[in-house]
Amino acid sequence: MTPIVSVIIPNYNHEPYLKARIDSVLQQDYQDFEVILLDDCSKDNSREVIEQYRNNPHVTHVVMNEQNTGNTFIQWERGISMAQGRYIWIAESDDVAEPNFLSTLIPQLEADSNRVVAYSHSRMIDSQGNPMPQTWHKKGSSGEIVIHDGKLFNKHVMTQHCAIYNASMTVFRKSVFQQIPNDYQLFRYQGDWLFWTYVCQLGQVVEVCRPLNSLRRHGNEVSARAERNGAKWRDTGGILTRFIDIMHLSRWQQRCMRGRWTKRFRKESMPDKAALCSEFPQIYAGSSFDILCYELDKMISSTF
Repeated sequence: MTPIVSVIIPNYNHEPYLKARIDSVLQQDYQDFEVILLDDCSKDNSREVIEQYRNNPHVTHVVMNEQNTGNTFIQWERGISMAQGRYIWIAESDDVAEPNFLSTLIPQLEADSNRVVAYSHSRMIDSQGNPMPQTWHKKGSSGEIVIHDGKLFNKHVMTQHCAIYNASMTVFRKSVFQQIPNDYQLFRYQGDWLFWTYVCQLGQVVEVCRPLNSLRRHGNEVSARAERNGAKWRDTGGILTRFIDIMHLSRWQQRCMRGRWTKRFRKESMPDKAALCSEFPQIYAGSSFDILCYELDKMISSTF
């Protein structure tokens, strides 16, 4: 029988967190799903952990790469190509979910075919699973369900607040995957941002204002290492340059976006900072007036 949801777990060197991740998927109170386990030639004992689940009735594929691809987004595509479900959940291998994650998000997508992606709020946890104080959701844990127009959602995210920052917090329609370009794979560290932008452009976005996902922060994160060496900022500059054309940003929106990212960039200390500023002047070399426009827009615009 074809499952409703395909859960893709792409792993690389996350042995300490992998069992908790897989168990949090298998223990969902919504049980109409398959699990696709992918390992990108891990150097730790991840394969031994994965092998423990090979015969679980939910597990339909176990793929162990013999050579590391070096790109999690290639693993995403591989998993989606095997998926049988109508909906895709890319459950990153170092995160965990509440038992009602799927039972809350799937009905929201089932309710209207125009809804292409649903996401929950997230809490931050450390390497030991302890809560961390950060939160990036202004609506908090109200339980509210908010339906956003995808194109307006994207434009707000570009100029103000990145609302979808973790694959584990989302479920999306498999059918939209065939409609989006695959150039997100060119951006090793920030490609998911471009991926979600393409998806959101195709319909409505459902925001569930409840923290049903836990995003783990630890020193072995690819994004953490990339931020330290500046690679993440190069990806961000390239992606934001694409956004200007993809979403037909107005001059005001471009100025607000430039103000936001200039303000953040000025606070960073990294190698090749001047080179990045020269490479992406429309993103990182804004003026004090650009920053003022961003702050003004933040006060008057709607929040996510």
